[in-house]
Amino acid sequence: MVPRNAVWFWRGQNHYNLWALHTFYKAEAEALMQAASFVQDSADPCYQVVFLSDALSVLQALENDKLPQLAKALQMVRQTRRVVLQWIPAHCGIPGNERADELAKEGAVEDQPENSVSFSEQKTIIKALMRPRTNRDDYHTMSREQQVNLIRLRTGHNRLNAHMNRKFKLAPSPTCACGQEDQTAEHILQRCPLLDEERKEVWPSPTPLQTKLYGSRQELEKTTTFITSAGLIV
Repeated sequence: MVPRNAVWFWRGQNHYNLWALHTFYKAEAEALMQAASFVQDSADPCYQVVFLSDALSVLQALENDKLPQLAKALQMVRQTRRVVLQWIPAHCGIPGNERADELAKEGAVEDQPENSVSFSEQKTIIKALMRPRTNRDDYHTMSREQQVNLIRLRTGHNRLNAHMNRKFKLAPSPTCACGQEDQTAEHILQRCPLLDEERKEVWPSPTPLQTKLYGSRQELEKTTTFITSAGLIV
């Protein structure tokens, strides 16, 4: 179990190896740390920097103040540049992300630095090794557009009123146009009266939210079809 770490830049690239007992979570966080350090030391006069990462768990942890060192590194960059953090799906043909994967494979065969591993990380590794293999999430077999819509619905980080109002103040109210509830993924998929017709056409019988968001590929395709037919932008 050797997490590989690589960073791809528009004008350069770098790769290196982490100690074999690092978790993938920590490796991805370290990659962002290295990217922030690279930008901070760069003489490039660019005003805006966009960090693209396929590590959703790291971005969520950062948002929840669980990665103080990474937050501090990014704050240093923010002193002179506008910083944007953007999640992207893995293995979907995005050139920079695919190049980073290639570099990571190269980094895996290099000498490994002696980095410390916390007790909690060791427990995570042991549990992962002992856990029975499960079927792969069918989400990974879908198109990039479908994946983006699904991950936004799953995480709540989307362009629906509830998130856009509370997180960015870009919507005047978190409430749905129906006026009954906040416009969340659960509301539009399960209860919004304005979407009853589209919902019944896709799901003639009641279907749990869990099935719509984490079911088989057939179920996931129903969800993306509903989003399209309803004219929703998530």
